[in-house]
Amino acid sequence: MLIDHVVNTTDAKSILAKAAPSTMLVFDEAQYFGAEIVDSWCEASKRGVDILIGTPSGAQLSLLSEQEFEHIHLSVPCACGAVTSTHVIYDKDLVYPTHFCRRCYEETMNQEIQQLLEVVKDAEPFPGDLHTYQPFYDIDMSGWELVRNDCPSRIHIILEAVSRCETLQTKLAHSVNQPSFIDVGCCSGFFSDGMSSHGFAAAGVDVSADFIQWASRVARSKGQDIRYTQENALTYLEKLEEKFDVISTFATIQWVMAQQGYEAGLKCFDQIFNKTNEICVVEMGYTEEAIYKDKILDRPAEIDRDWVLNLMESSNLFDTIEVHPAGEAGIWRDIFVGFKHKPSSPQVFNDLDVAGVRQTSSARGYFNDGWVGRNLDVGLLATQDLSSVALEGWRPDDAGPSTVSLTVSGSTILEQEVGGGMFRFQVPVSIKESERLHLKVSNSDVFTPENDARQLGFVLRQLAFS
Repeated sequence: MLIDHVVNTTDAKSILAKAAPSTMLVFDEAQYFGAEIVDSWCEASKRGVDILIGTPSGAQLSLLSEQEFEHIHLSVPCACGAVTSTHVIYDKDLVYPTHFCRRCYEETMNQEIQQLLEVVKDAEPFPGDLHTYQPFYDIDMSGWELVRNDCPSRIHIILEAVSRCETLQTKLAHSVNQPSFIDVGCCSGFFSDGMSSHGFAAAGVDVSADFIQWASRVARSKGQDIRYTQENALTYLEKLEEKFDVISTFATIQWVMAQQGYEAGLKCFDQIFNKTNEICVVEMGYTEEAIYKDKILDRPAEIDRDWVLNLMESSNLFDTIEVHPAGEAGIWRDIFVGFKHKPSSPQVFNDLDVAGVRQTSSARGYFNDGWVGRNLDVGLLATQDLSSVALEGWRPDDAGPSTVSLTVSGSTILEQEVGGGMFRFQVPVSIKESERLHLKVSNSDVFTPENDARQLGFVLRQLAFS
């Protein structure tokens, strides 16, 4: 049967109001209608319209409990034939289900996952080893060595941003209108799977046939309708006609640049930024990393934090850009979150007291007892025009010499040797109000105190822009 007409709750209420007595109206998958339709069901029923409701939502059932109705519970037996089923696993087309009780489902899923992990174990680039690039979402991979073990922290960053987007929260609360998500360079599907599990209509694209095959297999086992595509990122994006509410790309576009040229990567970002409705999440491999230093040979400049920030800002497509620095909650690299519309609440960082600026990231390498480690890294935003920065610190009297360096957005403005005791520097800068900057304070010599595993440089007494 071809479904050629779709109605929303308002339309359905209008149909109910016009229905003649002795007619029958059937609502299959009724949970997709708003709970307000219950009053219309009841009113039509009182006029003599037969109403058949399939799979009502919890909210609908709660309202129906106040009315008289016949409740029929239809159950499907488990494939084992012993008990009623509680779960389904679909074939490849996601149309024909096999029904299982909880015990049979868990046994079948465990068998399916073990078979998949055997395939992963035999695959390149680590054949024969329990070693792969990233985990599968919500699947136990105890004993496996993972190249990217920061996936849970990265998806937390996405979900935290989603929690501050009113449009996405409205869609997530809706019974039908799911928000959409795609991961560009999805690998074996961790983020697409995770976002699907959190209510998103998810998709993923990757150039690797193995990754797409593995991700699709997991989605099928879980009964998820995730659209995975094996294709080069730029080719896929240029053909893509739809937009997505949330787009993420983790350490992917630098490989496009390495294989297809610098301009190809810029084209990818242009497509990603323009095809994002609400939130864009970017992680980029920097050219200072050994693996990429000799890869993007036609780059006109080094690719680093400022490069990514400038690229996102110069697009003029984002209201707000937030930076999660490498090391925060164990993430490997900086992660940039661009909001197309102003978030419902700002992300507040207040772990470092710096006059004249406000934090745009947490302070890595700074401890809450005032000590600075080998490197202090923090993203800042000027709250006024700035002409100088003052740094005051203290090192133990018996500390050896150390060179303290102060770098602002990639430019080293101070390199000074200090010994034990107090030290203070004031350095000129030229920073305009609302300008973003990346501040890094480095120590050439650190020490580890007794009964303290930290590597420490000095106690920060004051850091102030004016």
